[in-house]
Amino acid sequence: MSITRKLAKLILTLLTLPLLVVVWLLKWFVMFLYCCSAWIFYLLGSVLFATAVLSFLMKQSQGREALQMLIGGFVIFMIPQVVGSVAVFLELVAATIRQVWYI
Repeated sequence: MSITRKLAKLILTLLTLPLLVVVWLLKWFVMFLYCCSAWIFYLLGSVLFATAVLSFLMKQSQGREALQMLIGGFVIFMIPQVVGSVAVFLELVAATIRQVWYI
């Protein structure tokens, strides 16, 4: 390998290292939020789902109100899934940045 290629690789490595550290810290922050809040969102979504089904079965709410609660429960239940996808995307970005080092 020529000296210019080694120098270019060193410069690319030094330029992408801070970016990689920022992406890793962001990924760990997102994972922390995901782990702390996932069970709260799952519990809240499950309570909304159960409330919607039971209130409809006991004739306490109309079909439209129950459907609104079901949709709200589903959206709240899916928030941790979306945050998990963001964490996977950040890991993909970090892997892509690391590929620069292997040029």
